[in-house]
Amino acid sequence: MNYLAHSVLSFNSEELLLGQFIADDVKGKQWQNYPKAIQHGILLHRFIDDYTDNHELVLALKALIRPQLGKYAGVALDVLFDHALSLRWEMHVVKNRSAAIQGFYDILLVNELHLSEKRRFIMRKMIEHDWMNMYHSKLGTQQILQQMSMRVQHPNTLHLAMESFILYENDIISTFDVFFQQLHTATRNKLDTFAT
Repeated sequence: MNYLAHSVLSFNSEELLLGQFIADDVKGKQWQNYPKAIQHGILLHRFIDDYTDNHELVLALKALIRPQLGKYAGVALDVLFDHALSLRWEMHVVKNRSAAIQGFYDILLVNELHLSEKRRFIMRKMIEHDWMNMYHSKLGTQQILQQMSMRVQHPNTLHLAMESFILYENDIISTFDVFFQQLHTATRNKLDTFAT
């Protein structure tokens, strides 16, 4: 899962969304240094990533695209899943897509002072180039993958990921529809454990 899915799985909570947005920069037990609700967002992000990485449907898709993408199949699939979510938005999310994305941007802007310099940089680039809406088109998703590929310091296959999506589009989207419903339920259940 990438930014779009993590924002949806914050369930309209500002604190959960902030925690999910910064989670990749929070190592080990550093999550304990944050307010409780943001802690929950960080831990929820970790849960989502672990659940996704180990789900049998996701593992099967990775195996399908690995011949084209090699060790970057998992990274590519995270981005391709955000593309699938954007395409299938009305099936999985009640709130209007444009309104939800603008709300996500607004929350980050309001809380900019609480973000690390790295996260502020990412946030500014995200809003400037409107990454979250770019996922809705193949071209936009391809541009995101191309940018990611250029940021990796050694040769990689991320720029080829959209070719794999086009080749296996029906498999990826149909699998995503089933998987995301399961992930949504599992994430809700995990969130309920934080309240106990």
